Order: sequence, then structure tokens, then C-alpha cells
Amino acid sequence: MMVRNWLFSDIKDILEIEKKSFKDAWSMEMLADLFLSNGFYGLVCTKNNKVIGYIAIKYILDEGEINIVAVDENNLRQGVATLLLESAEKELLTKGVKKLFLEVRRSNLKAQALYEKCGYKYVAVRENYYQGEEDALIMSKILKE
Repeated sequence: MMVRNWLFSDIKDILEIEKKSFKDAWSMEMLADLFLSNGFYGLVCTKNNKVIGYIAIKYILDEGEINIVAVDENNLRQGVATLLLESAEKELLTKGVKKLFLEVRRSNLKAQALYEKCGYKYVAVRENYYQGEEDALIMSKILKE
């Protein structure tokens, strides 16, 4: 496995994983807009030159928000998401980011366990955040005091 910066040309592969991973998947246009936006930082994890996971973060000044983390269904539970999180956190520290936030579905217990394992703490709840149907749990991690 190798982690590298997310390239615009990766969006097609990312979209395939996105559609399989989320019922409210980001569209090609949304992913492209995210990639081209100010303060975007993204990584992909590849195996045999194929994208198997990705992370997208928007940051400004010393705070960032993790927008998406996903791993191809055939590569789950192999440390891909942890590797992406740790790699992104390390690089974001060099960019001056001191704190990261994310939102996760209340029902996504596996993702919550991953984030907790990686040092993220619960901050608040956004009620009915996902299509007005499900709460989002807000979690954060301080990278540097």
C-alpha cells in the first residue's frame, strides 16, 4: 500500500468507491469542486496502482474538517483508513493545522470506533443532519496545543 496526494485524475476511481460506500455519495461535480477549492488537502491510498481509499479535508488557518474518508469494500479492516488519517494529520501539522473536526453518522459504529482509536473525541450532535433522518456526531482531535 502507498499513500500519495489526491490528483484530479483520481476522481473517477474515488467516485466508484464513494457510490459503493455511501447512500448520499458525493457526485463527480461535488468531488471536483472540493478538489479545486481553497484549503483542500486530500490523500489516496493505492494498491497495485489502484485507488483503494481516500481522505478529503478542508482547512483554514489552524482548523480543518475531514469531509470524507472511505475505503473500497474489498480492502476494509486492513488499516487503510488509519493510515490515511495518520498521514493526513502529520502533513496538516506542517501546514499549521492544530485541530480537526469531522461528522459521522450516529449509526456508523465502525467509523466511530476507528476515530476513537485514532484519538478523536465526541463534541456535539447535529440532529437530523443526514437528509433530515439521522443525527451526525461531531468529533474532534487536537493535533497540537
